[in-house]
Amino acid sequence: MTKKEEKVWAYLVANRKAKLQDVAEACSVDLEFVCKLVDRIGTPDWREEPFDPYALVDAPMPTPKEKIQMSRADVLDTAKDYVTRDRAADHGDMEDNFRTIASYWNTHLGIDFIRPQDVAVMMTMLKLARIRQNEWHLDNWIDACGYMACGGEIVSK
Repeated sequence: MTKKEEKVWAYLVANRKAKLQDVAEACSVDLEFVCKLVDRIGTPDWREEPFDPYALVDAPMPTPKEKIQMSRADVLDTAKDYVTRDRAADHGDMEDNFRTIASYWNTHLGIDFIRPQDVAVMMTMLKLARIRQNEWHLDNWIDACGYMACGGEIVSK
């Protein structure tokens, strides 16, 4: 999607009742461009339908194979167990590991500003993306809590 298309879509989502001419003027594009974008929408009632940002992700929502119940305390206790156990023998020191990951990501991307705490945030975001694909896989919820706890520890030092 081009930047121009993104701008128009963002305006349409925020201003569902706007006339197409107003959208074109607000986004500094011609009316024909806006009309072609709106023609892509699969339903004529799009202005009245509730907006679901996840509908923009082209993936069906899975159903649980076996739903496991855990309280919020159980999720947090499990995450706490994961991040406080001595995992250094298997994975090395957490902060050193995150520093190494940040260095690899910086090298791969040709940048130099990802920090260990950014690794914690981005790994949490990875888990959030996985939750979007399968919200019933509790390991992703647990891991997300664990990554945030690790990031909190890093920044508190």
